[in-house]
Amino acid sequence: MVPVVCLWLAGCASLPDTYAPPMQRRPVTGPEPNPVDHYVTMSEADADVHFVSGISDTTEAATWRWTGPRAELIFRLTTTGHLRFAMDFAIPEMTFKQRGPVAISISINGRLLDKLRYEKGGQFHFEKPAPFDWLRTDAYNFVTLEIDKPWVSPDDGARLGIILTSAGFVQ
Repeated sequence: MVPVVCLWLAGCASLPDTYAPPMQRRPVTGPEPNPVDHYVTMSEADADVHFVSGISDTTEAATWRWTGPRAELIFRLTTTGHLRFAMDFAIPEMTFKQRGPVAISISINGRLLDKLRYEKGGQFHFEKPAPFDWLRTDAYNFVTLEIDKPWVSPDDGARLGIILTSAGFVQ
């Protein structure tokens, strides 16, 4: 008789018509993705994660930034084969009156990739194969730009190098 009464009492309980959705939780899948990538444009919202030193905090005209006399960037690569280092930049014509021709040395992980010389201002694109044995996939890759003669701004005395639009590794 006791089991019958228990079943009868259980059948008398009313259940709610609706249920609240379960609490939403973020799946645990590992560490957050690293925002440091193989290429950066200065207009990206998180471009500054690629900057080690020597690059302005301010994005000008929403597309470019000034470098200092020495700028260093970091990149993360998933492969080291068949990559080229590429960079879009400009040298304002007005700066040549003060500093004359400009030389830019580009190094990857402490090794000189190329030394460029510019006799006049303008917009430029540089691209050159990056030796695979200079690159690494298990750590950051450091690219250093050294400008031999910085331009000194008459407004605030800032020592400026070049106008950088984008840089990184492409296939």
